Amino acid sequence: MKRLLLIGLFVFGLSSTVFAQATPTSRLGWDQTGPDLATVQAYTYRYYPDGSSTGVTLGGVTCTGATSPFACIVAFPAFTPGPHSLQLSASNVAGESLLSAPLNFVMVLVPAAPINLRIQ
Repeated sequence: MKRLLLIGLFVFGLSSTVFAQATPTSRLGWDQTGPDLATVQAYTYRYYPDGSSTGVTLGGVTCTGATSPFACIVAFPAFTPGPHSLQLSASNVAGESLLSAPLNFVMVLVPAAPINLRIQ
C-alpha cells in the first residue's frame, strides 16, 4: 500500500518530497534536548500545519528518558485526508525555539469494518 501511495505521489509531481503515512490513531513523536526531564516536560509545544505562521498548542505531551535528548510523544493532531506537513516548536517563559524541520505525511482514513451482516 505504501509503495502504491509513493508511486502515486511521484506521478502527480510530488516526487521531491517523501511522505509518511498517518491515521487519526497515530502518535507524533520527537526528541527534545533540555537540561532535565522536568524542564522538557514543562515546555509548551506548538505545531505549525502546512506552512502556517500560526502555531497550535499540543496538549497531553509526554516526555520520557533519563538523559537528554528526551523522547516526547503526543496524539497526532487532526488533519483532513491528503498530503500535509507540520513543524514543531518548544517554548518557555524565555521564548520560542526555531521551528523543526518539516514532517511531510499523508493523512489516510481507514474505513470502518462493516457491521450488521445479514442475508437478504
